[in-house]
Amino acid sequence: MFEVSSVRLAASNAEAILLLDNHRFDCIFVDNMMSEKNGLDLTRHIRGSEEQPNQKSAIILCTAFTGLKSIIQARDAGVTEILAKPVSPDQIMEKLGNALFSQRNFIDTDVYAGPDRRRRMRGAFSTNERRKENPAPSTEEADKNEDGVPQDQKRA
Repeated sequence: MFEVSSVRLAASNAEAILLLDNHRFDCIFVDNMMSEKNGLDLTRHIRGSEEQPNQKSAIILCTAFTGLKSIIQARDAGVTEILAKPVSPDQIMEKLGNALFSQRNFIDTDVYAGPDRRRRMRGAFSTNERRKENPAPSTEEADKNEDGVPQDQKRA
């Protein structure tokens, strides 16, 4: 069904780091509730070093914690996709497909390394073109209410 040629399992964070330091993987599944450290710690380790052969590999986090705070933490750690538990084969295929075949640009800065956190592009034009289409109001226009009357003038 998945047509995966090779799967490697690690029982601990230390074992996973050993595998990751010595092999290149197309996709890495991490569990948020690993034995001594969580999946976000492992993700930060992978993303945090340019010498890490898997720094730019897709990372799918398996987690039961799907609240907004948890999702933001995962995104900021550099996770590519989030797979909510309990998982199904269809969900695995969807996330794997997104991670491998709909790749976002990889961002590597002093404060973040991982896939571009923006999921949707808002049209087929550049930021400058978008701004020309809908220019920001001048300060004077912004100070007027919806009827075009300046905010500081009272209506009779």
